[in-house]
Amino acid sequence: MCSSLCMGERKGVIYPDSLIETPMPLKEKLTSRLAIKFYIIISSLFILVFVLDSVVMPLLVHSRDDVKIPDVTGKKATAAMDILLEAGLEPQVHDTMPHPKIAPGNVVLQNPVAGAVVREGRNVYLTISGGEARITMPNLRGRSLRDARITLEQLDLRLGMVTYEASELPAETIVSQSVPPGKKVRKNQMIEIAVSGGSDIEIEIPYVVGFNLDEAQQRLLEGGLRLGTVTYKESSNLLPNTVMNQTPVAGDPAAPNTPVNLVVSH
Repeated sequence: MCSSLCMGERKGVIYPDSLIETPMPLKEKLTSRLAIKFYIIISSLFILVFVLDSVVMPLLVHSRDDVKIPDVTGKKATAAMDILLEAGLEPQVHDTMPHPKIAPGNVVLQNPVAGAVVREGRNVYLTISGGEARITMPNLRGRSLRDARITLEQLDLRLGMVTYEASELPAETIVSQSVPPGKKVRKNQMIEIAVSGGSDIEIEIPYVVGFNLDEAQQRLLEGGLRLGTVTYKESSNLLPNTVMNQTPVAGDPAAPNTPVNLVVSH
């Protein structure tokens, strides 16, 4: 029989029963004061989030007026931002991009687009023009005429007048160019070049009959020749400005910059 002074045993040491801790039942843990406080805090946070989402935010959103976004494309960035601010909107410069027609510093695009109806205070993102895209001029010196032509075409540049001059470089090699290497140029800019002709410079006249007048002139310039007299003649079979005849004829040798006279349909 154990009395009130009955002793428990643990690892050979005898303790009074009153000193042995008994684990708290789960039910008591869930109903303790600390647990109740925790439940109250969690519930309060949930209610606060619900009120903010369902009541406060809708009130804030619907308290703003509707605004029709004005069109600011093509305007200077500073003027465009002032217009948007006056309309109750928030302009933001989003990006810069090259543009062949819109001047640098002017608005190219806006998002949302003009005419859209949004809430007051909405961000409007602007894309600003950086001007026309420029091309870095390559170094053509020492290349062949054919190589230079291909290089310019790939860069959206145009081969202009070709002149021949005496040079220590091999014949048909580029001696100089009208635009120095590294310079920024516009798309489709005409580039004139000088080609080494060796000791005896002689050019073969190209065939331009049947070509449009502009195309024929380009071929002559690229061949180191130039356009001479243009005579117009009535023709019911050919489109206007079509080359009908040329002098000198194709295949004849000629000196650089020799004029080639053309008869063109009218």
